[in-house]
Amino acid sequence: MTDSTYTGKYGSLRAMSTSLLNEDFYRQASGKSPEEILKMLSETRYRKQLDELSQLYQMPDLFEAVINATMAKSLQEAYVAMPPLAQPFVKAYISKWDIENIKVVLSSKAMGYELTDTSHFMLAVKNPVGILAGSISKPDYTNMLAQKDVVSVVNYLAKFGYGAVLMSHIDDYAKNGSLAPMLTELGFYYYTHLAESLRFYKGDEGPVYEYIIAMIDAENVLNAAKASYSGMQEIQQYAIKGGSISSQQIAEAVNGKAPDAVSKLLGDSAQDSLSKYISAGKLSELEAVLKRSLYKRFMPTFSASSQSLSYIMSYILRLESERDALRALLLQGYYGIKADFAFYAHNEAVKQNGS
Repeated sequence: MTDSTYTGKYGSLRAMSTSLLNEDFYRQASGKSPEEILKMLSETRYRKQLDELSQLYQMPDLFEAVINATMAKSLQEAYVAMPPLAQPFVKAYISKWDIENIKVVLSSKAMGYELTDTSHFMLAVKNPVGILAGSISKPDYTNMLAQKDVVSVVNYLAKFGYGAVLMSHIDDYAKNGSLAPMLTELGFYYYTHLAESLRFYKGDEGPVYEYIIAMIDAENVLNAAKASYSGMQEIQQYAIKGGSISSQQIAEAVNGKAPDAVSKLLGDSAQDSLSKYISAGKLSELEAVLKRSLYKRFMPTFSASSQSLSYIMSYILRLESERDALRALLLQGYYGIKADFAFYAHNEAVKQNGS
């Protein structure tokens, strides 16, 4: 017998998906200034955050704050509309925004940036997405930003699950000033926790498990590319466990001889070797290529799986790709930085979703 409560939950998510920006929006936004795009966004679900934040920020920070806060709100609304059995995994998945925000704070402290130089780079200034997933509240984020240096931030985070992870490398940071071990350990923690949080309640969660493995592979490839570009020799020590591609295979790809496993991960861009992205310093483009490949591989299955964790993931991934596409519009319109690769990834997510 079908659980009508779950049917209603998934029905709510499908209704929410109708508020996502469609391709007509991006066609109309193409070539427009960020100010004009914000005006267009005021006719969509972004209006509430735009009205609230317009008194607090100026461009271009306003643009980024609005899209961050709107994504946070959309995720929060979606979380409420999810079946209870799906919530633990989704909370673990969304905790990546906690981790990304922590990385930003640590990096800013290491470089001596003040609060005003840091806050608008976080995923969401007013409503950090991470607070939905972890135990870090808005006041805690404020207090964390107010800490004077890296050690103070780590000590402050000691009461959270992330704190113990960071504390294990605090001596290394004190000795050589490198955040790399800490940031890498946060990645290890995230993916381990994510895999452990997945439970096979309905028996149709297999695609989500495969997606976790592919995410780890993509993260390992990206980390290896960053390490190589930075001149680090021991790239294997930054490999996250749980993926399907070995460190040796990734090392071969970094050196220009991508094995089949890495070529499959890169998808349509397999002909563009990993070493080419590294030598050109196009790591953001590589990240978008990896996202696009994952969307193409998993979104058809996710979006076709009604009343399942897979469908929930299709909705969350579309929210993420929407934010990426809007940030690309900001980069192009305000800073003159061409970021077409973000649109390619977003378009793949929408196309594979069947929208």
